[in-house]
Order: sequence, then C-alpha cells, then structure tokens
Amino acid sequence: MKHLSLLFAAFLVSYTILAQRPVQMRTMWQRPQVHVLFNGYTISFTIKDINKALVLLYETGDHTYGTSCGLDTAGDYVIELYAGMRMEYRNPQQRMMQQGIGAFLLGTGHALVQNKKHKKVMSVNKDIEPLIEGQTGTVYKFYDPQNGMLFFYGVMPADMYTKDIGLD
Repeated sequence: MKHLSLLFAAFLVSYTILAQRPVQMRTMWQRPQVHVLFNGYTISFTIKDINKALVLLYETGDHTYGTSCGLDTAGDYVIELYAGMRMEYRNPQQRMMQQGIGAFLLGTGHALVQNKKHKKVMSVNKDIEPLIEGQTGTVYKFYDPQNGMLFFYGVMPADMYTKDIGLD
C-alpha cells in the first residue's frame, strides 16, 4: 500500500511538471512603471504594454476596463495581489491585473519578474487550467522554474488566448 501511494504521488508531481509550459521573458526597453507584488515576487509591467493589452481585451468584447489604464507614465505604481480570488479588491488595478490582463502579459513574456532576492527571473513556467464550460476565462498559474514557487495566479479571458501584443 505504501508503494502504491508513493507511485500515485510521483504520478501527480510528474503530471503537474509536464503540464507546465516555459515562457521566456523578453528584454524590457522601457522602464516598467507598474509593479505587482505577489507571494514575495515583483512582477513589473510598462504602462504601454498594459494599454496595448487593454485594447486587445476591448476588441474581444470585454468592455470592463476600457482601452486605457489611465495611469501617468511618469509615476510608479505598486499593486499588491493575494493568492486565490477570494479577496476584496481595494482598487481597480488589482482586479484588472489579476482577472484581466496580468496573465496575458506574463504569458507573452511582456513582464520583468524579480524573485525575493531581487534577481531577474529570465524564464517562467505557466500552468493553464482547462476552461470550464460556461466560464469566460481560464486560470493561469506562473511558477519560478528554479524553486517551483507560485508567483502569480490570475485569470485570462479565453478570447485573449490567440491575441498577439506585438513587439515594441
């Protein structure tokens, strides 16, 4: 019985590892202004990329966030997110990043990820959960390949899966 449970545990671990897909982070030529804090990691985005993603989301028919985040490019913005979706959002940027475009930008490599020691994470693993019938989005989880630590948990609208943000 003990060997059977160990075999089952090994199967579960190998399944989660094989289900993950690597994503190479691109070089950011502009200074990122929006910094998302999640589970000790800092995920930074440029306002230009956020606005491009919002336009793509708007084109899919989701008019929740509009076509611009409305943030000034001269400022720096810190947004703290928490694991799971059972929280009260304190500002619109939290919801926009976790349930709107954060997973899309990370999945396309348009982010700067720093670990707890402030070192760049050049490649990340993304795990996509299956789309549940009747839902408009699917859950994306991003992990640090060095230690397997979850550093972002968000939802990406299903219509955004085939969109391309392009190059700068």
